[in-house]
Amino acid sequence: MQRLDDPKGTLDALEASQSPDWVSLPGNLSAGYTDAVVWLRLRLDAPSAGQWMLQPSNALLDDVQMYMRSPGSDRWQFMGISGEGVPRHLWPVDFRTPALQLNLAQAGEYSVLLRLSTRNALTTRLIIWPRLAFDNHTRREGLLFGLYFGFYILLICLHMLFWRATSAPLSGLFLAYLSSCLLNEVLSLGLIQQITGIGGAWSDRLLGVSIACSLPIGASMACAQMALGKTMPRTARTLIFASTATGAAGAALILLGHYGLGIMPVQLMGLLLMAVLIGLALRLLRRGSRRARFFVFMFGFFYLSVLVAYLRNLGVFPVNLLTEHISALGTMAHMVLLSLWLIGTYVHQHHAQVRLQIYLEAELAQAQQRKDTLERALELERRMRQEQRDFVAMVSHEFRTPLAIIDSSAQQLARNASAPPQKMLARAHNIRNATKRMLALVDDCLADDRMAEPDLVELHRAPCDLHALIRDLTQDFRPGRIACRFGHGTRHIATDAALLRIALRNLLANADRHAPANSSVQLHVERDGDLVTIDIANAADPIPPEDQRQLFERYYRGRSARHSPGVGLGLYLVRCIADKLGGSVTLTSTGGAMPVCFRIALPMDG
Repeated sequence: MQRLDDPKGTLDALEASQSPDWVSLPGNLSAGYTDAVVWLRLRLDAPSAGQWMLQPSNALLDDVQMYMRSPGSDRWQFMGISGEGVPRHLWPVDFRTPALQLNLAQAGEYSVLLRLSTRNALTTRLIIWPRLAFDNHTRREGLLFGLYFGFYILLICLHMLFWRATSAPLSGLFLAYLSSCLLNEVLSLGLIQQITGIGGAWSDRLLGVSIACSLPIGASMACAQMALGKTMPRTARTLIFASTATGAAGAALILLGHYGLGIMPVQLMGLLLMAVLIGLALRLLRRGSRRARFFVFMFGFFYLSVLVAYLRNLGVFPVNLLTEHISALGTMAHMVLLSLWLIGTYVHQHHAQVRLQIYLEAELAQAQQRKDTLERALELERRMRQEQRDFVAMVSHEFRTPLAIIDSSAQQLARNASAPPQKMLARAHNIRNATKRMLALVDDCLADDRMAEPDLVELHRAPCDLHALIRDLTQDFRPGRIACRFGHGTRHIATDAALLRIALRNLLANADRHAPANSSVQLHVERDGDLVTIDIANAADPIPPEDQRQLFERYYRGRSARHSPGVGLGLYLVRCIADKLGGSVTLTSTGGAMPVCFRIALPMDG
């Protein structure tokens, strides 16, 4: 392999091949940071025809052009172009590094010219693969990179959780340190460029700025690990300020398009920082500092690997498999050790504090729970007192009306003992109706009291003649007011007849109260499998939607019921009793064009 420098980048393949300035290149190319175009000439002795792949190992090359001259020919044939300066969809092979295909039509000696240029360090190895071996290599490399970066992502996720759990500044700093190193690695290997298709101009800027930002982050991490802020505060501030200023200046130059001019001072400052930090660690080590001992162990090999990589980019060390990957290996070992040290340190330092915090939080939680319980109990008591006052006032009002009727009728009977029988019967009828109203109110109140503690309500299930029960209830209403229809097989059920009587009486009373005087309330009993359904319907105005949602609530009275007698327990008791009997009650029709209809469904066998 031979090398030719083209400072102005004006030579074509024929001019480059005829130049007298070719020099032998005993190893791989290591030209450092240069604006010149470098030509490489290779002589290939092909034993047979076939497909081969030529792969530069440097993923950050901006322009890679290949020309080939076949055996017995004087003409240079253009074979393809690749690199970060070329849009990814135009690359001959979709790979993280520029790779070009050699189609050898016959056996013989071929000459190959490579034209290379980049804004980054112009260092690379050239690898020539048989096509099948290249394909196998890419698959193996993809698997290895997946494992390698999967480990890094796992480490980042672990420390994100650790940082969230501890809120420790050093943990957050390590997360930034780890993330910046990972970003530098994936950009240097060309993986982000391959996945996203980002162009070389922006990927170089991103890589350069990432490296520049890594300088103050790394300096801060090293100072924090050795606790220089406590032992040597002025020195720590100076190192962080110098690294921040250098990184900011380098990042500015890189963003302006001067990559080599911006990255060189950043790398040199990095080398200087490593030397200074190692010297400070050795000084603290002589004082018996445990942190310094860990620093030398954790940072020493890492700094050595980074130094080798820097010197390789500067052209001091040759480019080979070891110098290309020593930085990745050193970084990985360094991150694992630093991660273990960081977690171990915080676990050790904060174990007692965490236990105390957990104890205090538990005490506070219990105190808050007791407070919430007391507040709920107080609110419940207030609400119950208010409900009790409202209920007593309502019941008192509801009792006055029938008592007033009884009193008035009794006085009339006493004053007019010789009144005609018809008047006597009418007054007796008034007393009886008022008494029934009071008894119904008493029954509702007693049932409400029983339902307030459902666990204490004992059901007395027994065979019940449903038809007889309903006919008996209809006797409490004027003749013809309740129209009953009984389906086949609905006569005998097993249930608590006393509770069912209360529920049906309330549904019938509710329908009677809202139905027009000249209409009848329809009561239909049907069998539906193992259930018996009782529909009670009456003509009425539509029930507003806001009332529909609260019909079955305790003490709730809709707009149409507020000017008629009642305490708001009827439908509430119907729901409670239906639930207690293993059934349900629903509003199946809301009125208007269709009658208002309530359906109570009960199991036939209880």
